[in-house]
Amino acid sequence: MSEYGCKVCRVLDEYGMERYEERLLEQWQADSSQRKGYRQLAEWFNTLMLRREMDRAGISTLGDEAESKYERLQSDEAIAEEVATELANAGIPIEQLRDDFVSYGVIRTHLKECLESDVDLPSGEWEQDAIEISRNHAAKKIEEAVRSIRNKGRLTAGGDVNVSVDIELECENCHSRVPAERAIRREYVCQCDD
Repeated sequence: MSEYGCKVCRVLDEYGMERYEERLLEQWQADSSQRKGYRQLAEWFNTLMLRREMDRAGISTLGDEAESKYERLQSDEAIAEEVATELANAGIPIEQLRDDFVSYGVIRTHLKECLESDVDLPSGEWEQDAIEISRNHAAKKIEEAVRSIRNKGRLTAGGDVNVSVDIELECENCHSRVPAERAIRREYVCQCDD
């Protein structure tokens, strides 16, 4: 049996990142406008590990360089391997680092079981958080796919391409469509049954 409660516990210890545990908890327990979901926390945590290794290897982490490299490590295989090779050539033990990256499920386990912490959400708030987290996740995945398509030369644009994800709800009876936020705010999709 491991001496650690979970993978996050081990990584915090082995990478000398114990002081970041409190920040992880704070970001999870922040008010709803600032709260990060498990996936966002996993990305933040993994990017932090990568940034620390880049700093140790003398690779610039100015701006969003660590975030950019982490995103590319998660993208299609050719791009990920190119970045991994670049980092390995700079002296970063990239395969070990990639093995140590944590999933959102591991973050959830760490917060709920190791730290025995929870977030008290007012009634109905978790659903809106779930919608927002899903929208952000969808936007990120679409951005990755579009970036890959552009890199392959199958899509061009004069500048950066921004992705917007809108969620609509539709009544199956009258086929009225309305943005999810508006429907939730006014508490109905349509009034065809009135």
